[in-house]
Amino acid sequence: MTEQDMREVFREMREEPVPADSLARVRSGVEQRIGKRNWWRFAVPLALAGCAVAGFLLLRPVKAPAIVEQPGAPVIAQVLPAVEIPARPAPRPKRARPRPVVKGVPVSIRIETPDPDVVILLVN
Repeated sequence: MTEQDMREVFREMREEPVPADSLARVRSGVEQRIGKRNWWRFAVPLALAGCAVAGFLLLRPVKAPAIVEQPGAPVIAQVLPAVEIPARPAPRPKRARPRPVVKGVPVSIRIETPDPDVVILLVN
């Protein structure tokens, strides 16, 4: 059967009226599927989420209330005689050592690329 033959068969099928009992069966099947939508598909995840939240709330650590001491009678400070603290001598500054000077030849690297107009020079 060629593609042209299939098109003709489809055209003929389109022109034929669909029997009423077939339409009724299809419509009733669709209504059953729509009416049969499982409400538990939405209720079960919602219930599980509620149980998880309740579990977190029940298993969280309970903090004991902080005990706050009431202030008592004010304490009068006693004046102590001044104690003389011996002064420490200031630390001597460290002498900075001169860094050794390294004399050397400057290093340069020349990288030639396949393009004759581009040459990369690395100079130290």
